[in-house]
Amino acid sequence: MTSQESSNQIQNIIVVGLAIGAILGMGGSMVKDPNMQTLLYEISSLGLVVATVLCFGKYYREQAELVAAGFLIFAMGETAMSVGTQEAFGAGMALYVPALLLISYPNKFPLLVRITGGLASIPFAIAAFKIMMGEDVPSTSLFPSIGYGLFTVTIIGWIWTILRKPK
Repeated sequence: MTSQESSNQIQNIIVVGLAIGAILGMGGSMVKDPNMQTLLYEISSLGLVVATVLCFGKYYREQAELVAAGFLIFAMGETAMSVGTQEAFGAGMALYVPALLLISYPNKFPLLVRITGGLASIPFAIAAFKIMMGEDVPSTSLFPSIGYGLFTVTIIGWIWTILRKPK
């Protein structure tokens, strides 16, 4: 396999993982059955972990260390959330904040994508703080919902950016 073929395969896995994360994450927030919601969230999380770890490698090889670090921190936050407790949910959202800021600060993505990523960090920070203060914050409550809405737009921007670059 050539390095170009390998690069294309990695790009395809990143795009599919991000799409699974966005679609099933939004789907999970619309489902009322707690078991189905958990299943959708977990599959979404798996897609995001795989995609963001591969993004870490991609951007590290491109010498975009801040972006690479952001994707790695994001994968850690997503992994923390898989524990399934309110505290783990808060810890995961807390890790989203520096992750999204590190990914959004450098000029690796279009400005609108960087803005939505940066803005998504704000409601995640508020929700994480509320959880750290002992408040119960469901994933479908106001601040996580706003954060995930902005984050979904950001994911679409990441996908679009990755697909528009020559393979």
